Amino acid sequence: MTWIQNIGPDNAMGELADVYRHLYRLYPPEYRAAVPSVTRPDGTTDSIMAAHSLLPRVMFHIFSAHAELMSLELPLSRRQHEMIATLVSALNRCFY
Repeated sequence: MTWIQNIGPDNAMGELADVYRHLYRLYPPEYRAAVPSVTRPDGTTDSIMAAHSLLPRVMFHIFSAHAELMSLELPLSRRQHEMIATLVSALNRCFY
């Protein structure tokens, strides 16, 4: 996997910290929990969101749009959203 410099939420300041706070309010709390299968021995993990941290405005728009697509008001259930995401990841040979 390509290494991308990123700034996680614990180290974010200013605009980036505001973006993280905004985005975390849009997603269910369980999305913030670490996933054991992708946690390294040193406790770190890859973060798709943090990979966008060098461009906070881009991060804001991408993940705000994603949150809207995952909205509970849409006709698909969360389980169906996750199944679609899993299938797309598998077809793309993505670890996530």
